[in-house]
Amino acid sequence: MTKSTAMLIGQTGMPDYPIRRQLGWFEFLPTWCFYAPVVLQSVGLGVYYRSLTLPLLANPGITLSGMVGEAKSDIFAQAGEHAQQYIAPYWRWHKPKKMTSAIQNNLLAELRAAGLSIPLVAKPDKGCRGAGVQYIDSEQKVLDYVAAFPEERDIVFQALAPYEAEAGLFYIRYPGEGQGQIFSLGLKYLPAVVGDGVSTLEALIRCNETVADRAHLYHQRHRDRLQNVVPAGERVPLAFSGSHCRGAIFKDGASWITPELTARIDAIAKDIEGFYFGRFDIKFRDIPSLIKGKELCIVEVNGASSEPAHIWDSDGGYCQAVRALLCQYRHLYHIGECIRRRGHKPPSLRALLRVWFQERHWMTQYPDTD
Repeated sequence: MTKSTAMLIGQTGMPDYPIRRQLGWFEFLPTWCFYAPVVLQSVGLGVYYRSLTLPLLANPGITLSGMVGEAKSDIFAQAGEHAQQYIAPYWRWHKPKKMTSAIQNNLLAELRAAGLSIPLVAKPDKGCRGAGVQYIDSEQKVLDYVAAFPEERDIVFQALAPYEAEAGLFYIRYPGEGQGQIFSLGLKYLPAVVGDGVSTLEALIRCNETVADRAHLYHQRHRDRLQNVVPAGERVPLAFSGSHCRGAIFKDGASWITPELTARIDAIAKDIEGFYFGRFDIKFRDIPSLIKGKELCIVEVNGASSEPAHIWDSDGGYCQAVRALLCQYRHLYHIGECIRRRGHKPPSLRALLRVWFQERHWMTQYPDTD
């Protein structure tokens, strides 16, 4: 089997990209390589503003501005009537310390009562980078997911969006400004391979030019079927979560930012109480709809620590990624200062670290990510 050459073909509605570089050398560098410059800049900004924790004020309606430890359902709950109509329906469920068959049966009944039907998405209410996100296509998988989930933690069950195309829109608005801006638009491709009736899944991954260099991200997830021959014509999705570290492939979509799209996202963001800075993860019908700001479905709203998705475009580069992160954190400090002038007091560094360590602990307990 020879290595294929192809376009980066995404979900329905996504533009096709020619393959110029499978994997940017910088994409999976250790986190400190990207954030060491950010920390150095933050020290300087902290001295200038006399506070290292000003970024924790940037979104006063979200716990610690969404830097760490925020609950997805709490952010959704901040949305007003206008914004809610764009958010995929969801329901939060708390796993008790002890599960019983009665609780399991009630869970399935409560899911239906909440208006959610299978298939759906299950994910931790508190988590990041796609940790613990799974596609649920049966009642048994609901129960399996719950069984693997840590006790006394919250799960968000969410309806599947009606569209396949996916993007991350990074939004910034200063308090008092009439309109915010879309700082970044990153298109998220969820790769898949198609069987030929001869090759195993492992061989299909190895010989597919779009995903071969990311094989390590897919092998663990599909370890039970890597040696299985995939029937001819069968499409095998390699990733479900639109997260870079989980195997999604990102492309810079800045050329698709339009005044109409900006106005739509701005109206939604203004209807989320205390939200000025963060990323909307959305599904959309197609590019013509996206540029008009129509037929969008929000699956997550991320706060201060979310990254502009375009930085993981393999055609970009390390320097471009770091510049975007440095710019992001300058905005964070500036917005935090604006909020402080309105009478808000920055949280302590101790509060940040306590929640950060707690979240890191939780991340190790969540079920595998699809």
